[in-house]
Amino acid sequence: MNFLNKITIFLPVLVLLSGCYDRTDQTLSPPENARRVTVSVKVPDGITLLPMQMLYRSERCKTKSYDSSNEAYEIRGYNGFKQAFSTQGSNGIRQQRIAIDGGGPCQWQLNSIKVSFRIADDNPLVKGKEVIETSYIFDFGDYGLSDGYGTGRAIKANGNLDLKADFFPMVSHHIGNSASLKFFGGDTELEKWRRRFMLNNTQTIFIEPTLHFTKVVTLDPPDRPGNIIATYPDGSREEIPHISPDYEKLLSMK
Repeated sequence: MNFLNKITIFLPVLVLLSGCYDRTDQTLSPPENARRVTVSVKVPDGITLLPMQMLYRSERCKTKSYDSSNEAYEIRGYNGFKQAFSTQGSNGIRQQRIAIDGGGPCQWQLNSIKVSFRIADDNPLVKGKEVIETSYIFDFGDYGLSDGYGTGRAIKANGNLDLKADFFPMVSHHIGNSASLKFFGGDTELEKWRRRFMLNNTQTIFIEPTLHFTKVVTLDPPDRPGNIIATYPDGSREEIPHISPDYEKLLSMK
């Protein structure tokens, strides 16, 4: 077992997406006056922006879920899919404009969207490592999409969002000689570094990550039972009680 536990939250959507499509009309047909949201990402060199993941739900078209006693009960229908971003000019901005009011026979309503990126495959750091994506999740209703590898609990946000953050490559060595690689942008257990938002009256979302590829932090398992060892870009080392190095210390080195 890896010494760094990878916690993924599996919500009902992950089970139901494969089971209700053949019975539910997934057609989206937004009305002319549909509410919409524009999501823009300024994509720096060295990352791969993944297709945006979207989840719609319907009060009109129901599906079933099951409780711990295997008793069926009715819930809102699910409609999930992915769509690539479009390039906007030559400034590195990718954009997607989507309807919150999805319309169609089922009157779909946007529940959540997930924006994810990862270190590009041609980066030498990637070789021999499992690459973990970095995600932002935006909820327009209740929780729906999986938290993946940690965006933290949702922050309530009103109006448009302009999100800027510094990210550092983090290499985690695991027992058994395996290793993983991801961007570290602060401990998302803390509110100021969370990347999940519960939105209200939001029409535009702008995400601008700043990447520090030469400032790598490394996590190693202890030689004996104890805390993980973090090695910072300046060569300093310290024990950390969890799986998050000192983000403020990294910011001082950027």
